[in-house]
Order: sequence, then C-alpha cells, then structure tokens
Amino acid sequence: MKSLWKKVAVISAASVMSIGTATSASAHAGFDNRGVVPTKGTSSVVLLRIGHGCVAPDGVTKVATHAVSAVIPVALLANPASAAMQIPGFDAVVVPSSEKDSAGNPVSHTITWTAKDDIFDINPVGFAEFGIRGRWANSGLHWIETTQICRIATKTVTPAKIKTVTDPVTKLKIKAWFPAVTKKTYQELKISWSVRDSAAPTVLSADKTSETGPAPSITIAEPAVK
Repeated sequence: MKSLWKKVAVISAASVMSIGTATSASAHAGFDNRGVVPTKGTSSVVLLRIGHGCVAPDGVTKVATHAVSAVIPVALLANPASAAMQIPGFDAVVVPSSEKDSAGNPVSHTITWTAKDDIFDINPVGFAEFGIRGRWANSGLHWIETTQICRIATKTVTPAKIKTVTDPVTKLKIKAWFPAVTKKTYQELKISWSVRDSAAPTVLSADKTSETGPAPSITIAEPAVK
C-alpha cells in the first residue's frame, strides 16, 4: 500500500509540474496555425496570440490590452496591405517601414490593432488572437517583433459649479451654471515581445512600466516536391 501511495504522489507531482510548465509557456505571445502548415507560395491564416494583459507597477493590478502591433518582414509577406484581420471594436492599420532596401522598398510592414474605445480593451486575464493572412514569400523561421500596449485610466472629476461671468451681449455680470466635467488620462504600460530567443525570460524595466520578452516566431515550410 505504501508503494502504491508513493506512485500516486509521484504521478501527482509530475502532473502539477506539467501544468505549471504549460501555463508558463502559454503566457508568451505566439502563433496558432489551427493545424494548417504555412507553406511558401501558398495563402493561409495564422493567429497571433497574446496570452495575457500587463501588470501595473504595483505588481498586483492586471491591466487590459489596448493595442497590439506586429512587424511583418517582407521576407515573410511581401505585400501585407490587406493582411490584417478586422476585429469588431478595433481599427487595424498597416504602415510600411521607414527603412528601405537597396531598391527603395520597405523592409517590413507594421500591422497595428487599436481598440476604438476602452470598452473594447482585452480582458487582462484572458487571451486574444489577431489574424494575419497572406501568401508566404520565403520558407524558414521568421521572427515577428510584437508590441503590446496596456493602459491604466485615471478619471478626474471637476464638480459642477456656478460661476459669475460677463454676458457677451449686455456686458452685465451674470451667474451661470457649469456642469461637472470628467477628464480621463492614461498611463501606458508596454510589453515588447522582441527578443529572438523563445526561451528568454521577460525582463521588467526599473520603473515597472515596460517589459521585454521573447518574440513570437513562425516557420514557413517548403512546398512539397511533386
């Protein structure tokens, strides 16, 4: 019986370790191909997965994601003008890089998805996926530098009040009522998924407002030989 309990304990411990490892790995930005192998010269969709939100400088508060951008090298996708998945509540734009090759063409394009309003920000305890579609240009491993922006909103309310003002027509002093005004300001937090090492740890800045971690990568296969 002792031996049996020992086996159960070992199996249970192994399960816990396995779950912990899987959770850690899924927390990074990455790609999900939904079982389709992206292949050079063919079109398909890959999903850029953002696994979580940001953490506020207090080290506890979880903050929703407001925007995500991904730098797509032309070696992966030559012309991604219509490559970005349109997501309800988000604007998607594609901007060519200022860096050009010898022929004067951009070396990459950045796709940025931005929430139209705070209500569309992505819950920090859930994950989100952003689709990229295209005809893949070159086979091999491609790193996609990704930036995740989260925002902490602070509301400042100026209470309603009655003020004495000058009537622009009669020039007389009159009392006027001014309604309450709510002003919203934001503190941005950033995770830069840019390190070209999938095993790299995330590193927090000294002021705890930004992190740097491993960039997601995608491997494009060579077409099958006929």
